[in-house]
Amino acid sequence: MKWFDRWFAEKYRWARNNLNETVRAEPVRSDPHGLNDGMSINLKQVIGGRLVTFHYYDRQRDENHNRTYIITDEQDFERELGKIITLEAMRQ
Repeated sequence: MKWFDRWFAEKYRWARNNLNETVRAEPVRSDPHGLNDGMSINLKQVIGGRLVTFHYYDRQRDENHNRTYIITDEQDFERELGKIITLEAMRQ
């Protein structure tokens, strides 16, 4: 396992030394695999429940859309999440 530690330390040092060069690199303009299309879900635990955020990217209009829902601790999380996902899938 020591070989992995040495390899990782060497890669870490290289990345730190070349940080300025990597920051100047040209950002990727589009996803070649089309993975940004569709729906992404973000779940966040907050006091009193959970926030469920859906993110959509409309490639034709070049617009981002977000919808946020709150599921309280009193509600059944799995059932409510299933309802919300079904609703959002029907909107697509």
